[in-house]
Amino acid sequence: MFKKIFAGLALVVLTAVLFHSVALYRFTQERNAMVTTKAEQTMDSLKGQVDTILRTIVAEADRLADDFGANDYTQEQIEDIIQNSALKIPQLQGVTACFEPYAQSDDRRLYCPYYDKGLGKRIYLEQGYDYTDTETPGTAWYTGVRDAGAKWVEPYFGTNIKDWFIDYGTPFYYSSGPKKGQVRGTITMSFLTSGFKNMVLSLSLGKTGYGIITSANGTFLSHPVNDYVGTASLDSINKVQRQPELKKAFNAIQAGEKGTVFFNQEETGEDALFIYDKIPTSDWGIGLLFYTRELSGDISDLNERYIKLALWISLFLIMIIAVYFNKDHLDAGEIWQLSILATILLILNIVFIWYLQHARMSNEENLNPPVSDMGSLGNFVSQQHQRLEALRLPKSIPIPTGILVQRIAFQNSYNVNISATVWQKYPIDIIDKIQVGFTLPQTSPFAEASYIEEIYRKIIPPQGSTAGYLLIGWEFRVTLQQYLDYQDFPFDKRHISMDIVPISAEDQLVFVPDLQSYEFTNPTKKPGLDKEVKVSGNIVTKSYFSLSRQSYDSDFGFGSKTLFEDVPVLHYNIDLRRILLNVFVTYLIPIFVSLIMMFILLLAANKTKERQGIIEGMAAFFFVLVFSHIDLRKEIITADLIFIEYFYFITYFMIILTTWNLITYAKNKAPIFDYNDNQIFKACFFPFFFLCMLIVTLSEFY
Repeated sequence: MFKKIFAGLALVVLTAVLFHSVALYRFTQERNAMVTTKAEQTMDSLKGQVDTILRTIVAEADRLADDFGANDYTQEQIEDIIQNSALKIPQLQGVTACFEPYAQSDDRRLYCPYYDKGLGKRIYLEQGYDYTDTETPGTAWYTGVRDAGAKWVEPYFGTNIKDWFIDYGTPFYYSSGPKKGQVRGTITMSFLTSGFKNMVLSLSLGKTGYGIITSANGTFLSHPVNDYVGTASLDSINKVQRQPELKKAFNAIQAGEKGTVFFNQEETGEDALFIYDKIPTSDWGIGLLFYTRELSGDISDLNERYIKLALWISLFLIMIIAVYFNKDHLDAGEIWQLSILATILLILNIVFIWYLQHARMSNEENLNPPVSDMGSLGNFVSQQHQRLEALRLPKSIPIPTGILVQRIAFQNSYNVNISATVWQKYPIDIIDKIQVGFTLPQTSPFAEASYIEEIYRKIIPPQGSTAGYLLIGWEFRVTLQQYLDYQDFPFDKRHISMDIVPISAEDQLVFVPDLQSYEFTNPTKKPGLDKEVKVSGNIVTKSYFSLSRQSYDSDFGFGSKTLFEDVPVLHYNIDLRRILLNVFVTYLIPIFVSLIMMFILLLAANKTKERQGIIEGMAAFFFVLVFSHIDLRKEIITADLIFIEYFYFITYFMIILTTWNLITYAKNKAPIFDYNDNQIFKACFFPFFFLCMLIVTLSEFY
């Protein structure tokens, strides 16, 4: 009878296993598809925005060309027309109408008015140079369009605006007379490349994703690294690109192709995807990089599904074991076999959940992802500039900041002693206008040996395209106060975050990681951390820089909170993972030794009226555990219950339960205890303990 019941239950559980297996497979597929879908939707949004703007510009340029070719306007009328056209399209910086020699007037050889919307005035380009002469440098924007027809011109730097321009030029023709059909001049629509960057920044690319736009020749029109715009191209970047998947993607962009590549980025060690396409109106390339972690969200849902499947498989194996015995009544040996197998399955499930928890990323890394490449860094700086422009404040000045940590030692549960060297690179032209240096706001108020001392200062001259800077180095030894959460001990992730901020908020400085000073910036390579650094009882898993924004509730007496809202903060982070062997040897061995001794006492006990020895033995086990528990609380000072304490609580309960069982078994007649000399309780001893631990583990972590 029982065999049939177990067989039926096994079939039901097998159905549940298959259901959860299929559900897990579908979930992972949907999760991956969701990442791709989000990326494609973002790409379509950006491509649509850019293409719409370009179509509007092209349509307006063609309208002006037809208008100027069909009509003879006075100079005043021409200037009013191009001004109105520039004001009509928000993204335009200006409009130019240039004429061939004597094409506008017999009395004026050259005429080329340009209305600059940013400056709010007209500029006459013919006063500076002969724009019709192909031998004169910087005339391709006119001569190239005049000779080859309408086209988008490669980016060029506007010295007055201090920004990179993109021009769309189209010729207009004589519509009558002896020169009918000949070029009379050109219309040029000027667009700032910074407008593209603002579009990219307006998209949801995650905290560290970024986008690029390239011209038909592969020159960067938009890139999170400002120095690449107009000067670097896909070819030049590919020569130093170490990521083979991105190399292929960049070549595909130049070939006008579209696609998506998944890869593990060397700089960050994270899974990423790069989606690329082309803009139909101009044949420009466009690419967006996303980190899959930021698109897919927290991994907790996936881990929960793994755990559910593991539990159902374990239950199915137990049903199969029960069916295998092929008896309605189990003998003593089969009961012990079932007990051992159930204990093993419970331990495997507990260890599996511990593994998932131990390998899980810290919450801090989810909140402030690593800044490990120039793209992510440039994206953050651009967002900061955009915010300040909206507030009509001057742009922040990025100050590359690096660190090398030589010593780390925990003073107690929340204070850590750190010895390190910090260096910063200040632009030479601002040295006399700002306060150089930094502060560490997390310095413990009780730090007795905290100091920051300048150890070197040197002016580094310009090298090639790199501007010169003042290099200053400091050495410090400080005690930092960290707010660490020990609730999951020993599976907690100790995350040391060192905040480095400017001395004065008025200086509008933004400290950024000096990534170029490190050979590797992958967090797993531990940049900024001396190879000799050891933290007792822990493994250093990662070190990395991150950037965040912080707002204060006070104006610090300045009379305005603007300076203290969304203030950029540079963090240097060190992730620690405990060496579990140390914890298990220190705290779990007393527990398991006590459990084994209790089990031996269970096996050795027989029916007797003597109860004193039982109580004394259990009291000894209890005091051993209490002293171990006290030592744990002395090491981990926290008001919360910590995970490992549940081992003690369950063991205390096992002491009480075992004492009651032995006294009841020795004194009274109880069929359930008398069966095979108390075998049922003995066989359930370890399965019950680990079942309790499994329930606690599930409730604590998931």
